[in-house]
Amino acid sequence: MSYMALYREWRPQMFDTVVGQEHVTITLQNAINTSRIAHAYLFCGPRGTGKTSTAKIFAKALNCIDSINGEPCNKCDNCLRITNGSSMDVLEIDAASNRGIDEIRDLREKVKFSPTEGKFKVYIIDEVHMLTTEAFNALLKTLEEPPSHVIFILATTEPHKIPLTILSRCQRFDFKRITIENIINRLEEIIQFNKLKVAEKGLWIIAKNAEGGMRDALSILDQCISYSKDGVIEIEDINSILGIVNTDIIYAMSKAIATSNITDALMLLDKMVQQGKDLKQFIKDIIEFYRNLLMYKVSNNYYELIQDYDDKQLNEIQEQYSKEKIIEILNLLSETERDIKWTNQPRLSIELSLIKTCENGNYQSVNELLERIEKLEEVIKDLPSQLQISKEESKKSKPKVLTSTVRNKISINSDENDIIGLEEIRKKWPEVLEGIKKYNKFINAWLMEGEPIHLKQDLLTIGFKEGYAFHMDKISQPDHKVIVEKALSKVLNKSMHIQCLIQETQSLTNSQNDVLIKKAYDLFGEGFVEIKD
Repeated sequence: MSYMALYREWRPQMFDTVVGQEHVTITLQNAINTSRIAHAYLFCGPRGTGKTSTAKIFAKALNCIDSINGEPCNKCDNCLRITNGSSMDVLEIDAASNRGIDEIRDLREKVKFSPTEGKFKVYIIDEVHMLTTEAFNALLKTLEEPPSHVIFILATTEPHKIPLTILSRCQRFDFKRITIENIINRLEEIIQFNKLKVAEKGLWIIAKNAEGGMRDALSILDQCISYSKDGVIEIEDINSILGIVNTDIIYAMSKAIATSNITDALMLLDKMVQQGKDLKQFIKDIIEFYRNLLMYKVSNNYYELIQDYDDKQLNEIQEQYSKEKIIEILNLLSETERDIKWTNQPRLSIELSLIKTCENGNYQSVNELLERIEKLEEVIKDLPSQLQISKEESKKSKPKVLTSTVRNKISINSDENDIIGLEEIRKKWPEVLEGIKKYNKFINAWLMEGEPIHLKQDLLTIGFKEGYAFHMDKISQPDHKVIVEKALSKVLNKSMHIQCLIQETQSLTNSQNDVLIKKAYDLFGEGFVEIKD
């Protein structure tokens, strides 16, 4: 007989040889033993996890003459015919190529006939989600009340595409991704049977890249056997087949990123391109590296979370990364991994990603910024309100003073030497508003929400309450500001200027201001800027 691929040669023929799906196989065996056979089943899950194989084993067990404990004997005529695909009672239909209403109508006519060899007629419809809406509608009634001798097994990788009316009529079994450990155990069995030799960690690399699919793992192993010499599979052989980047290059890349060395990072990427490495695989590998590094930093039991790691390498490189920096890099690389699926220039996308990660080498964590804010809040809580320093005062106390947000949301205090002048202005404020109203009603309406709160020589500060930033902005416009200043100067018989602020309700004494300035400057001196009008 001609050569048969490993995944066909080693396809499970009994329930106990199906890897990693005990929750499905045990349930089906018990159903057979107790004669609780449903008329429709839905097998769904990732590719290569045993859906179709389990469906065939189930069909054999149902029709086996010498079934033992729900397992097919694989020796009787019924089992042998189902195994080689010649049984008239077990029909496997590919819904991807038979997806129309005509095919389903033909199926509806055939289900009426009794089985010719076994007890049940089993229809296995693979990739059932590919059926058209009309085909699903045609299948619906038959699926709901099929003849007693008919069993439907629907298999799919995308159950969300199946109508709810179909789902509700089936017993659903979700096939899980097979664990790396289970895949390795199966591969070791095949390696021993074929008298092959695989380098240490070789099977782990194959199992990891199979992404939970036994069929994918067997296909990779098949390629590696063909590529290797004298039945010995080396790590280099597996890396060549999969396009995996050597771990030393990944480690060197992480050091270049940690030191913000863009040149080294780009040269390493170019080296991989020249070697013909798969750039999509490179992104997966470097994401895996940083994921391992993150687990190493945040968990005491990292050895249980990381299945393949170099403890020495991780310990050396982790000192150059903060937790926040690693998370930032993982987010950026994950975004790049999504992008390169839809681009014709994956190298450019990766280069841009590397440049961004290197340029952010001097990363300041969010927690550090939050700590600085908390310290400032503690200082503010020690005093009855926040601080306001006018532009003139800030110039005298060079180089820097405390500021607030863009809106200058600060509290202010009145100069004790100007209290009398401020009181006079407050008494005459209605007269100022009346004078402005005659000239411009809109300016008058905006200004009515403010009040004089501070006077320093000829500079009057007008305070607006929280929520009246719009009114403050309008009054602060140069054209409107001039009108207010003229009205104010006319009433007071003195040249006056104004500035507008959002005010707090309490005020500070000069001594309290001095204390707050000192504390704030000691903590955040480099962060203070001069107040702008």
